Amino acid sequence: MTSFDLRDVPQVQTSESLGMQDLGGLVRVHLRNRRIAISDICFTEIDQAFVIWGLLSLCIFSLGQFSLLSWSTQSVIDAALTGVGIASTAGVTWQLASQERLRWVIFLWAVLMATGMVVTAYGIFGGVSFILVNLCRFWLALCAAGYGTMAVGMRSHSFAAASLVHAFAMGILHHQPAWQFLTTGLVMTFTLFFFSVVPWDMQASEVDMPC
Repeated sequence: MTSFDLRDVPQVQTSESLGMQDLGGLVRVHLRNRRIAISDICFTEIDQAFVIWGLLSLCIFSLGQFSLLSWSTQSVIDAALTGVGIASTAGVTWQLASQERLRWVIFLWAVLMATGMVVTAYGIFGGVSFILVNLCRFWLALCAAGYGTMAVGMRSHSFAAASLVHAFAMGILHHQPAWQFLTTGLVMTFTLFFFSVVPWDMQASEVDMPC
């Protein structure tokens, strides 16, 4: 699904040219109804990483919204799911990221997600009310920072837009005080799913990143 363009205007590549995608990691889903075949959906390694994090985000924030479990129990579950997400997506994308000198993206999100879980756990187990009442804004801010860093490092219009979406979502949470966790989870999840099925742009940087 992912497309990369070295020009200023994003452009979708053909199925024969998947940019930096590795065909060995392609996952193909064939959709059918009773009468006709609808289409094939191809998930590259990067698309798979988006889907994994999308599902995990939906699960984590749905727990926060609907679960009757204690916050401390949820924190342990969320930390475990986040660890699974970091390990699984790093494993899926590491080879491709190494080839394209984009390992810094993996490290970026690993640090952001780990930081998020440490701060969340500190807020819950330490009873820090300021952290607890701003958990959703904090996680949206982390995502906005991550997408913003990718937008600069990869010169991507798409990730810049994603950063702005998450920043905007921070501002509207006070209009949904009873549904902050669900709203946050949906924003994060739909953004990730969007990138897994819609081509996004990446432009060549004048100076290569170190990894």
